Amino acid sequence: MRYKYLPYVLLIPMFVMIIVIVFIPLLTTLTYSFQSYQLSDPNADRGFVGLENYISLFQSERFRSSIVTSLIYILGSVGGMLILALITSQLANQSFKGRSLFRASILLPWAVAPVVAAQAWKFMYDADFGIINQVLSGIGLIERNIPWLVSDNLAMLSVVTTNIWKTTPLLTLIVISGLQTISKDLYESADMDGSNAWQKYFHITLPLIKPFIMLGLIFTTLQTINVIDIVYVMTGGGPGEATEIFTLYNYKVFFQYLDFGLGGAMAVIGVIVVGILIAFYVRGMSKNMDA
Repeated sequence: MRYKYLPYVLLIPMFVMIIVIVFIPLLTTLTYSFQSYQLSDPNADRGFVGLENYISLFQSERFRSSIVTSLIYILGSVGGMLILALITSQLANQSFKGRSLFRASILLPWAVAPVVAAQAWKFMYDADFGIINQVLSGIGLIERNIPWLVSDNLAMLSVVTTNIWKTTPLLTLIVISGLQTISKDLYESADMDGSNAWQKYFHITLPLIKPFIMLGLIFTTLQTINVIDIVYVMTGGGPGEATEIFTLYNYKVFFQYLDFGLGGAMAVIGVIVVGILIAFYVRGMSKNMDA
């Protein structure tokens, strides 16, 4: 009886930290979303406006455009990460000389700070002095320099490519851990049945690593949605609003326009969307594990 409540006492600091870091800011943001709260106008009346901020957002062309841009950015990034991670993890799981060095090199982009990575890629994409245009020109693929970051479609392709390079190592690491849980006996049995490499991959490897893939997609999707460093540094949301993703627009509303009411509403919508995505991934993981 003396130590009956000790585990709960030891958990108190963690619960306090969660309340202070997560729930208080979330409740404050939720409160702002129902108010007219603009720091840019100190004389403005800070009052309850109900759902007015939410209605204004969905009537805003810029807000709807940021949603579409975010979907393109997320789908392009996560799709590219998944394909690259499946290839690199399969290579890293093979036995060959220098495998340790290869695995270490895969993780190098993850160790680079997002701002540093974005700035480095921005220099490489520079229309006049960037190494990408120089290489493409040197091998004869282009006749004149390409303005990567000031063209609508190419700017999105550029930031997506940078995000894939930066975040793929996380997904790769998770997939490798899944590959190492597969028993070699399964492959030996498949060899005895005459299965080729593709059949073994699609009927043994891929089904068994699906839970790991879903887990990795949760982290990489959240990383792609929430981290605005790459887009902010490389394009600032431009040209125009071609790369202005939802979270970057939310940042501008909060910290540039100082509209806490509208920014709070955007943040609440973002939390709901992220919650739906996580629920979707978790449901997919549960189905795979039950199967």
